[in-house]
Amino acid sequence: MGTLFFVLVFVALGITTLVIAMSRGRGGLAGMMHSQTRGSRRFMLFLFFAAIVVLGGLIPAWVITSEANDKNIPSAQISGLTDDEKRGQELFGKRCSLCHTLKAANAVAKVGPNLDQLAPNAEFTLDAILKGRSRGNGQMPAQLYTGQDAEDVAKFVAKSVGAAAPSDG
Repeated sequence: MGTLFFVLVFVALGITTLVIAMSRGRGGLAGMMHSQTRGSRRFMLFLFFAAIVVLGGLIPAWVITSEANDKNIPSAQISGLTDDEKRGQELFGKRCSLCHTLKAANAVAKVGPNLDQLAPNAEFTLDAILKGRSRGNGQMPAQLYTGQDAEDVAKFVAKSVGAAAPSDG
């Protein structure tokens, strides 16, 4: 939504500039500016700099912060991540993405299994994180994360692949 607003502001600004320039004949906007009084030129200069601050600083900052607080991953068709799942996404990016492929985390490593294809549920993922998979089943060491961190990663992976989330309790 923020990006759409940002683009629409610039489209409106461009159309407005075009209409003003075209409506004043050969002189265009320059002819209108030179025919004004000193006070109105100062006011126009103030408006120009205010527009630069708003369009060049405040609107981009607003768009960036709205995107940073977004709890969706549109590229992986995931929406409504909880705070635990967002934390799990961050933790997955730090360690798990070095070996695993997972579209929701933009991870494309080839060492471990592709989690998008394997589609593990949260219990299986939590078991793999806590116990590892280095006893003949792979190279993943045990306890990459523990406690709440391990649960957050497991919840994120399960939601990312569409597997059922663990029951709380």
